[in-house]
Amino acid sequence: MKPFCMPALARHLLLAGAASALLAACATQPAPPPPAEPPAQRQSVTDTLKAHAIPVAALKPEDPGIAALARAVSGAQLVSFASGWSASQEDEDLKGALTEALVHSGRLGLLVLDVSCDGAEVLNGYASGNATSMLAADVVRSAPIEQSQKTAALADILTVLRGWNAVNPDRPVQVSGKHCKAAASADPERVSVFWGLDQLPAHTGEKDLAAAALQYGEPSGNHVWLVQTDDEGLSGILPASGWIDLRALPGTSDVVTWRQDRAVTEPLLRPQHPSSADILFRHAGRTPSAPL
Repeated sequence: MKPFCMPALARHLLLAGAASALLAACATQPAPPPPAEPPAQRQSVTDTLKAHAIPVAALKPEDPGIAALARAVSGAQLVSFASGWSASQEDEDLKGALTEALVHSGRLGLLVLDVSCDGAEVLNGYASGNATSMLAADVVRSAPIEQSQKTAALADILTVLRGWNAVNPDRPVQVSGKHCKAAASADPERVSVFWGLDQLPAHTGEKDLAAAALQYGEPSGNHVWLVQTDDEGLSGILPASGWIDLRALPGTSDVVTWRQDRAVTEPLLRPQHPSSADILFRHAGRTPSAPL
């Protein structure tokens, strides 16, 4: 039997029809979606906090971390330290380093201590350059102030102030007790530093009391409250010593939750606490201070 052969024209028409049908079928199919982009990596709360943490290698005024802390508080009217770290070397060293850094920056106008006005006058007399053959340590030992206030850090800062005032008579730094005359007349354009209430554990009213260290019952308008801790739970953010300005943190839910969680061991991290920290300084450890 002779095989059937389709004429060439018919074959072309058949193939063209099949191609058209195939193209029509493809046109009715939805286009495949574009490949999904990988989701953006969400920044963890630890990363956010680390970005605001400032390490401190040594509690010295020339340390970059201490210099940064001095700049961070240089616009305040009053910087005060929360109590609870008295008689620790770290407390003395931090107060001395930050105060000296502010002295050299020219921003410090007043050092406020939790001492009597009579005792403060003795200390201020030395810092102001009154003639004496005594060393700063001897002045501190003999001054009519509480024994707990007689520290090597105070003697050291009096030496710094005496030297500063000798060459900067137009920008003197005074020493005052809280609510004394010098404190009440402090220059609001320069920073006052209050070394904190003596032997008073941080409680719901301490921040307010410290804010009114210059004038009784009148809180300073721009008060920075510095809280010290050695909480090991903060080592993921500050492995050694350093600080974090809590005022600069974003108010996101994860940061607020972190502060609430950490407040179990460090209550002044809780934003709602009446004595909530403005700046938190973490020390890697805590050692007793040496007697003067």
